[in-house]
Amino acid sequence: MANFDGPGFSMVDDSWIQTKAIDIEPSTDISPYLSRILEDCVWNGNRAIVFDVYWDVSSVTTKSKRRLSSVKLSTKNLCLFLRLPNQSTDNLKDLYRFFASKFVTFVGVQIEEDLVLLKETHGIVIRSSLEIGKLAAVARGTPIVEFLGARELAHKILSCDMSRLDSIQSKWDEAGGDDRLEAAAIEGWLIYNVYDQLQQ
Repeated sequence: MANFDGPGFSMVDDSWIQTKAIDIEPSTDISPYLSRILEDCVWNGNRAIVFDVYWDVSSVTTKSKRRLSSVKLSTKNLCLFLRLPNQSTDNLKDLYRFFASKFVTFVGVQIEEDLVLLKETHGIVIRSSLEIGKLAAVARGTPIVEFLGARELAHKILSCDMSRLDSIQSKWDEAGGDDRLEAAAIEGWLIYNVYDQLQQ
């Protein structure tokens, strides 16, 4: 079984998020970690995986070219951060198959452009996805909620203490690896709980 042996972090409700950050190389087998994420969302959660993607942008003549640089996956208990190589490798096929799973819903904030870019630039198709802002706008009858970012949306729906996340983000350039991983875990936990509350 894949070991999430990165730092663990306590959330404001005293729940615990265990993390793992991986720099993917050609020999890296990420499938056990993806299986742990899938298992946690099915057996311990609501079949939802919060995801976020990050892009590198380079200029090619007059056009901008985007490359997927990292992926964050969060469940009720786990946060997995994958840093992708510059060149595509065979082990990334595991990630592509993972995104195509029909057993879970991939939940994100402001993800519509990301979904298009994933398909256009990498051939990745997420079979089941949900824009959490749209769900919140309908559930709360407040259209403006659809356009909020992750932190603002969570604050609106959950009204929980954001001081730790704000502290890390206010000093982002000086933040160490563990601090940035904690911020990733907090954001994933927040959106997971927004989705969970809206489903009730």
